[in-house]
Amino acid sequence: MEEKEQKQIVAEDEAWQALQKVKKAEERARQMVEEARSKTSPDIIRKAAEEAEELKKRIVAEARNQAEIIKKEIVAQATAEAEEISRQTEAEKKEILKKAEANFNRAVENAAQKLVSLIESRKG
Repeated sequence: MEEKEQKQIVAEDEAWQALQKVKKAEERARQMVEEARSKTSPDIIRKAAEEAEELKKRIVAEARNQAEIIKKEIVAQATAEAEEISRQTEAEKKEILKKAEANFNRAVENAAQKLVSLIESRKG
């Protein structure tokens, strides 16, 4: 029986040692996980912040490009409208001058006729 008991004690001792090894391995694994978390979290946060900054820069650049395109379109449209208004104004000016010249000539003729009539009435 002694041999059986010794084998059992040895087996129990081996089991206990194996259990201790498992516990140490678990503890080491927990430490490794915690270490990975503590190192990884700041890295992840830093990388996320860098990516967010890069994304922000791209969005701002795209917004600036869009704003510049819109600005150019607005300026082009305003220039075209100003040129059209200028053409219309010039056409209206020519029409007004044409009418004014015709009215001036008519007014000169009427004034001349009145002067002639006045002179003739005084002669007479």
